[in-house]
Parts: sequence; C-alpha cells; structure tokens
Amino acid sequence: MAAEERVLCFERNLFEKLGVFQGLTLDVDKYLPVVTATANVLYLNRSAAELDRRYKQLIPYALILCKDRILRYRRGKGGGETRLHGLFSVGVGGHISEEDNGLFTTGIGYHEAMRRELMEEVSIDATNEAAVAVINDDSTDVGFVHLGVVHVVQVPDESLANGRSGIVAPEFVPVSEAVKDPAAYESWSRFCLENLEPLLARAKAVISQKVAA
Repeated sequence: MAAEERVLCFERNLFEKLGVFQGLTLDVDKYLPVVTATANVLYLNRSAAELDRRYKQLIPYALILCKDRILRYRRGKGGGETRLHGLFSVGVGGHISEEDNGLFTTGIGYHEAMRRELMEEVSIDATNEAAVAVINDDSTDVGFVHLGVVHVVQVPDESLANGRSGIVAPEFVPVSEAVKDPAAYESWSRFCLENLEPLLARAKAVISQKVAA
C-alpha cells in the first residue's frame, strides 16, 4: 500500500501571532518568510491535516497570465479536495509534500517547491513569477486549515503541454470575462479577481526588480 501523502504545515498559533485576516492581503513579505522558515514548518499526513484546526497547510496559488488573458479551469472530480469540485478557478497549485523536504533543508525552499508543483499541474516553468499576496478564508472548513500564497506568472504564449485529472478544460480567457460571475468561482479565486489590478501592479514591480538585479 502506498504511503499517505504528507504535506507542509505550520502551527495556526504562528499565524495568529503574525495577525489573522480574512480575505487577501498584499503584505506577503510579513507572512511568507516566517511560515516557510525551516524552524516553523512540519509535515503531517494530509488526511489528518485537513481536519486538524491547530495547523495551516501552505498552498502556492499561481495566477497564470498571457498578456490580457488569464488561465481558467474547472475543478474536476480528480482533484483531492471534494469541497471544490465543479467550481471555476484561476489559481493553479497545490500542497507542498514531504518529497520536497530537501528543498527546505538545502535553503532552496518554498519557491522551488512552488515551481515544481506548477510544472506538475500544467507543465509551465514558473521562471517569470512574483509572490504578491496571501489568502486566508476562515469562513469555511477547508479555508480554515489552509493558507494561500498568490503568485502571478507571466507566460509568453497560451500553449499548455498537458493537464492532470484535477484540472478540467483549462483555457485562457480575457480578464474582462473572468471577472463577470464571481459566484462561479472558489473563494480564493474570487478574492484574486476582486483584487486583480493591485496584484498585477505588484507583480510587475517585483519582476522589474528581479530583472534589474
């Protein structure tokens, strides 16, 4: 029997010390370095972590854009989180597993794990990306035990090599179309679409700084 997936978590108490918020905050530099610090992370069996409100699971959540179009897909039954099935999403990503543990011990850490996850989901190499926000939604059971880190990933064209069973009918749609019906999206995507302009502005600034450096 295959071993159960073990996922990256941190104690909710740590989040409470940093400051609990509801929705989305652009203050990613306040949260991300702390909740990904080696001393603050641990790995739990995913089935246990989904029900243990003492912990938050850290989830990279990437918005993939090509010019003025954004990748959208529908959550399928193959995805691990049944509570999201059937909803639209503009965020690609997932749990960081214990298989990536070595990335943290070698100092490469969270960003490399995020890129691996994105490559697995949609075969996109996230070299042109920026971490721009943090998402928290304590209003739902699934949200209470997760914390999302929003990344903006710019890609040069709309070709997707392949998808996985959790992603149904991925397609690039105009941003103007994506924002028309917020109720059709999972809550994290709604938060992102409602704040898309400042998210993209921050990403542009961060990526420009990387290029200048």
